[in-house]
Amino acid sequence: MSKRKTILRVENFSKSYEEGKLAVNQLSFDVKEGEVFALIGRSGCGKTTTLKLLSGQMRPDDGAAYVHGERILGPHERLLAGHDKIALVEQDYNLFNHQTVADNIKYPIRRTTKEYQEYRLNELLRICQLEEYRDTRPKELSGGQKQRVAIARAIANEPPILLLDEPFSHLDMALRSDLRRMVKNIAIEANISVVFVTHDTHDALAMSDRIGVMSRGKLIQIATPEEIYKQPKNKYAAHFFPHCNVIEADELKKLDIEKPEGKYMARPEWLEMVEENTASHTAVLRHIDYFGNASYGEWEVDEGSKLWVHHDSFATYHIGDKKGIAMKSNIDWWKLEG
Repeated sequence: MSKRKTILRVENFSKSYEEGKLAVNQLSFDVKEGEVFALIGRSGCGKTTTLKLLSGQMRPDDGAAYVHGERILGPHERLLAGHDKIALVEQDYNLFNHQTVADNIKYPIRRTTKEYQEYRLNELLRICQLEEYRDTRPKELSGGQKQRVAIARAIANEPPILLLDEPFSHLDMALRSDLRRMVKNIAIEANISVVFVTHDTHDALAMSDRIGVMSRGKLIQIATPEEIYKQPKNKYAAHFFPHCNVIEADELKKLDIEKPEGKYMARPEWLEMVEENTASHTAVLRHIDYFGNASYGEWEVDEGSKLWVHHDSFATYHIGDKKGIAMKSNIDWWKLEG
């Protein structure tokens, strides 16, 4: 990824609401050619505002964004706000319900030759798996199918950058997986850079080359999915993934683990259950979150610290069970900042 050229550069984006509250605060990042970049954060963190700034729907109070060195213009700066190299797919899709899928997709290239329109349409129907819906109207489509039509239309004129606003939020788990794979394939096949915002950690981990974690308008950390998961910068980034164990050094000391002062993190799959008589402390199972292929048990150690432990689908535990807990070999607690 580092050898690819930078296509999108954001420098010190800031945007305030009318009441003076900062939605985006000195945001800076870059996106490489063909990269899938996720902005992840809880509601109100500024991720959707950032997307609107990138699309040109809003003008930043400070800072700017550039595509190949050319600044993205906001409202009142040009007849059509935004940048002709950036396409945006919003949550409501904005499809033309009176037109067919084919007509929707061809709309951005309607001024090109009919031969090119037909060639490009067939290509997009194939890429987005929409061949059988060519003559269907949007009102007859499911949410996932509408999303694919919206993406096909957005990339019809071959923009190098595609922005997606919570692209999978309305879809069930199976459809989300299919659409994530499709978007990733589009990025690879068409060499399109994708920037999408989400609050769902599964979407970010499964699709992204890099992830930017946002909180209160600021970027806390930018890293690969593996780094974000295994080496989060602080407690906020760590807890963005559920069933996270964050413990102070003083609490670890009670578990006979010596660490310098600070906060430490362990993912639930880093821990394992051992026989009670082989451990220096006894843990009692207080709660179970069951997900079919795995479960997460909340174990209370010596009536004190509570630790989440990942169990595979073959493990059978019951509330009140007693076991020992140990860190798996070659894994250690990760020290957090702050």
